[in-house]
Amino acid sequence: LAGDSARVSSRISTTVRYVDQPVVKAALHGRVLVLEGLEKAERNLLPILNNLLENREMALEDGRFIVHPDRWDALTHAGSSAAELSSRGLLRASDKFMVIALGLPVPRFPGHALDPPLRSRLQAYAMPHPPAEVRKQDLAAIDPPATQ
Repeated sequence: LAGDSARVSSRISTTVRYVDQPVVKAALHGRVLVLEGLEKAERNLLPILNNLLENREMALEDGRFIVHPDRWDALTHAGSSAAELSSRGLLRASDKFMVIALGLPVPRFPGHALDPPLRSRLQAYAMPHPPAEVRKQDLAAIDPPATQ
């Protein structure tokens, strides 16, 4: 997870070309975003990610702004058209956007501990190693000669 990947967008200016990266694409198109190694993410990225998870909002470097779907819908019901909102640089976050974060527990392993606001957005599940006998049975089911 690169620090700039969440904040790059897709407009072309005279000096910079912004390209939507996976975080932005997932938020806009309702995809599942898988973040692997979250404990290695830069500290300045964690509040931005937390704001996207909690409020479905993110300011992009090119001036556009991802807006919570309920706020977008309220603006369109109040008389603003989707084209008008888009021309103002507002983008509707998908209500189907989901995040799966994979990481190691810190401080047991090297990395940065997640800040409490971000940690509260995630659920934890510890996956212990299966016993050797179970792994051997699984291997035998795949390739019987390998276990002899």
